[in-house]
Amino acid sequence: MFNTLASLDHSDVFGDVASTALDELIRNSAAAAISTAHSNLSAALQPMAGGLNNSQFSQSSSLANSQDGPSRGRKKNSSVNLVCVVCGDQAFGKHYGVNACNGCKGFFRRSVWNNRQYMCRFDGQCAIAKEHRNVCRACRLKQCFVAGMNPRAVQSERERSDPLQDMDDGDDDYRENSPDRCSVEVQTEQYSMKADALPSPDAELNRAADSLLAMHRQVCNRVDPPSASGYSRSDGGCLSSASVSFINAFYNPNMISSRTPLVITAERVATMKDVMQDWRRHFVLFADWLHALPEFASLSVDDQILIAKSRFGSFYWWLCANWTNEACCDGVCYANGTYFPRSEALQCFPDVRGCCERMVVTLSEPLRELQLDETEKCLMLAVIVFSDEPLELSMSGKEHVRTMGHRYVRMLHHHIRNREPGLSNSAIALRIAKIMILLTATTNLVYMASDNMQLHDVLHIVDFGSWPDDFMKNSFKDSGL
Repeated sequence: MFNTLASLDHSDVFGDVASTALDELIRNSAAAAISTAHSNLSAALQPMAGGLNNSQFSQSSSLANSQDGPSRGRKKNSSVNLVCVVCGDQAFGKHYGVNACNGCKGFFRRSVWNNRQYMCRFDGQCAIAKEHRNVCRACRLKQCFVAGMNPRAVQSERERSDPLQDMDDGDDDYRENSPDRCSVEVQTEQYSMKADALPSPDAELNRAADSLLAMHRQVCNRVDPPSASGYSRSDGGCLSSASVSFINAFYNPNMISSRTPLVITAERVATMKDVMQDWRRHFVLFADWLHALPEFASLSVDDQILIAKSRFGSFYWWLCANWTNEACCDGVCYANGTYFPRSEALQCFPDVRGCCERMVVTLSEPLRELQLDETEKCLMLAVIVFSDEPLELSMSGKEHVRTMGHRYVRMLHHHIRNREPGLSNSAIALRIAKIMILLTATTNLVYMASDNMQLHDVLHIVDFGSWPDDFMKNSFKDSGL
């Protein structure tokens, strides 16, 4: 083995060892040099970096303090971009569905909780701004509703809250930071407490429905004395109306018939004389009803005539169907104690189009199933008057009819909700839909009755006079015939 080692080339062994040692020496020297350079560079830059870090730290600290400071106090500075939709003051979030300041939120909450009502002394035209928002509480509450605040959200909040919180603990406006605003509002608050209130939307709808029902009863109970008019009457107190125009008849209904008592008993089968007297008495009732309706009186005369011509038929059949259920008769109940029977053998003139049968099946029986109360029946008469807009109406008339139609439907919804609080909104909507569908039945009956009247006039079976011609012409115009 020694011979083998001896035979190795000494230069090769030394070369390998030298190469390995040299590499190790180079690596150690490079590492030491890099470490030394790094230490020297760090020492040179430390003062500069220290100053920079201290400056940045101080700036960051001051910024953090400026941001965190208000957050530990009131939170309203985090919503500086929100504006109260009622008074224009700074809002801190949504309250009852809209962006509102604390003052308007508290004012609306107390007004709804305590059912407060205010009255404006300046015709409801007061401007509501943050500097003087408490000058008129009536207009402020009105602006809350116009802006979209939801009173039902206030009621639900009250049910969840502590009863002690229902007490009036002062206006949140007084907690504002502005001293001049506080001084103004303290003074006006004490003054405005003496004011009576503007009705809430729910209270207004209740009063409107009660007023309509009272008007309906008054019109139905209106009776003329025996010598109320100097006209000579025939056919049971009816004026011969062959030469009376529709306009004269509508604005002077006593030219058509005297206001006889409404007898809803259906005691006997109607004769031809009874049919004519009921037709005229219904027209007088229709004219009186429209003249007593404030929303109708606000229309122009031309628009009033157009509405009257297109609504009498539906008005007539709606009353007849409800009276039929009230009298429990087998036919069409009239206003004079008689009825037109379904049996053809008992009819005083031929019902060619089958109006009687159609009314009982498509209108009277569904009404019996729905069991409408008196307010619902009366509200539907108003809905019939403002159900749609005839094409000939003026632009203002169309807008008015559309607005009033929506209003009476809302009144109907509100009445049903108050009468049956347990009903869900979907159940209320379904009931209203079933009632509204019945208007289609009244429209069909109007067209069928117009056919009957024209046929009887051609065959000289019944002489209706000239004033009902506008009903028939308007019916066929609306139907496109």
